[in-house]
Amino acid sequence: MFKNILRIHVERTFPTPKRGRPVRLTFDEAYENILRVVRTGMQWRQLRPATVSHITVFKTMHKWIEADLFRAAYQRLLRLYRRQRRPRYCCVDSSFVKNIYGSDCVGRNPTDRGRMATKVSATVDDLGVPYSLLFTPANQSDMRLLQPTLAAVMANPPPGTPLYADKGYDSLSNRRICSEHGYRDRIFRRRTTNTRRTHATRGVVERFFSWIDKYRRLIVRYERYVKTYAAMAHLACGLLLEARSQGVLLP
Repeated sequence: MFKNILRIHVERTFPTPKRGRPVRLTFDEAYENILRVVRTGMQWRQLRPATVSHITVFKTMHKWIEADLFRAAYQRLLRLYRRQRRPRYCCVDSSFVKNIYGSDCVGRNPTDRGRMATKVSATVDDLGVPYSLLFTPANQSDMRLLQPTLAAVMANPPPGTPLYADKGYDSLSNRRICSEHGYRDRIFRRRTTNTRRTHATRGVVERFFSWIDKYRRLIVRYERYVKTYAAMAHLACGLLLEARSQGVLLP
């Protein structure tokens, strides 16, 4: 379903020209080759499309990224999912992505001996479907990321939805931010004893990051610009939403 929504956005944004040289690269071939790179983490030069060069697929993907089509397609699919299912609760947390060639949105990772990395902050529902993705330098504190993460939500859950977060988000300002965005505050307090029961609900956001790591291109950031990495992440999230919401979305 994500593929069909992306196809509609591509055809509307880049209609087939009636004059000039015919386009040899079809949408299906471009999509399948981009997905192959994201799934396997292979280098672009190793890609062997049937009718065109790998450079053509690479340029086509960046043309779609410049038009923000991957995010738009995922947002459309998420809103359709949101109409069909009401989440019982949401969770927010962050993870680090090691950086190799990135030039923007990178900072020193305090958990990896100061190596350069990018932080991914996500809000997910009780099925692990991401409602927002925020990319920041790795040296940003979680306490300061709650406001922009909730502001980046692409489909607002119903008012009063519980929002779970770990102790790193515990502050009076963050609890006020939850109320301003329509969530019920369920942030763990700093003096809470860590047990399996207390973190059972929060585990869904940790599993989300592990599911995303199944797409090998997202484990390490090789892309120079973060918008390229974000587009690949939205592609993976679209496929994850399809897998996690079987029987919820319309056929």
